[in-house]
Amino acid sequence: MKSSIITALDIGSTNIRCIIAKTIPNDRFEILGIGESPSIGIEKGVVKDIQALSECINRAVTDAENAADVNADNIYTNITGEHIRIQLGDGRISIPTEIPNEPGEITMGHVEQVIADAKNSVKIQKGYERHKILHGIPHDYIIDSQDDIHNPVNMNGFHLIAKVMTILTELTPLRNLTKCIELAGYDIHPDNFVLNHIALSHSVLSDDERRLGAILMDIGGGTCDISIYNRGALEKILVIPMAGKNITEDLAIGLKTTLSSAEYIKTQYGSAIAAGIDQSVELEVEGISGRASTTRTQYLVSHVIQHRVEEMLATCYNKTKDYYTPELVTAGIIITGGSANLLNIDTAISEAFNLQVKLARPNLSRLNGMISRLEDPAFATAVGILYYASGFEHEPQTRSFNLGSLGTNKFIDKLKKILQDFK
Repeated sequence: MKSSIITALDIGSTNIRCIIAKTIPNDRFEILGIGESPSIGIEKGVVKDIQALSECINRAVTDAENAADVNADNIYTNITGEHIRIQLGDGRISIPTEIPNEPGEITMGHVEQVIADAKNSVKIQKGYERHKILHGIPHDYIIDSQDDIHNPVNMNGFHLIAKVMTILTELTPLRNLTKCIELAGYDIHPDNFVLNHIALSHSVLSDDERRLGAILMDIGGGTCDISIYNRGALEKILVIPMAGKNITEDLAIGLKTTLSSAEYIKTQYGSAIAAGIDQSVELEVEGISGRASTTRTQYLVSHVIQHRVEEMLATCYNKTKDYYTPELVTAGIIITGGSANLLNIDTAISEAFNLQVKLARPNLSRLNGMISRLEDPAFATAVGILYYASGFEHEPQTRSFNLGSLGTNKFIDKLKKILQDFK
């Protein structure tokens, strides 16, 4: 019996967010419960304290369960970090035919086979023995001598080639993240991990932005996740291990205050650009462990923030500049994530890249229920995970899940996964 419940779990370096939703007709969702908890024990996508992180996950999911009055089921979660690898390659198959020297008709089964061939050709390469494939994203297809085919189904040919971007993750970070979810009291299928970049694209990117060329930048707590799109295809993904937490730590050091106080000051009074901030405005800054509070200007706060933002954006620009042509990024840069809420960061990014910048909130047009809380760039990943997960058949999960098992989905699930990745 299929379950109508989907749980989207966004495990970030600063916060963990959980959405429990029920699928309803017309490809829509009823939001049942939302949970959120500060995140401890994960940095830059890598688990550092498995017990601490599992407790944070438990709090976020339990809050969502209490609000929803149902148990979390069919958990999907995101993964990111410098351990992510991408490899471009080709898959090739021959199309069978009943009549000699006549081309055969291409089916969805053939599409699955050619993408699987591309992924297998990557997996057997030296250096990927301890990796798991997350996604195989087809860019385009070639049928015999006809190239740049977007959808080969029902076409005829003798040979089918798929140009595929295969995305892999190292097994160790994946297994540790899985273990955290298990210790929190929940199960997750090995195939229910989605690359953070791909989840985001489902909630904030329009078809026009994909086709015309865009850079999607998720500025989170531990990493900046960058995706480059051109002609409707994902061309490149990058993970920059620097984001909102670095700004908070700089403030804590510079102001000699606690991390929680620095985070509050950053979000309430900080700006990515210090120019224009009234230098006469003063803030009371909490001391560390009972030490006396001090007074600092709002301009000083923004000056510290600007210094780190400039370093972060310089790193992002230098890492991405070789992978896109500015004239082809017609839609500019789309920013999202919790740190995208920082005042004037859109202006700073526009100046760094010399491109137009749009602050993107998740598209909530497919959601019913208590959705006002989700109108925040910080929830873009969680909403994206929900949309991504909606393309698969869901069977109720049991507590008998084995961490070492690598079971496969039903045939229809595989086909839907291909379509989700291609989209």
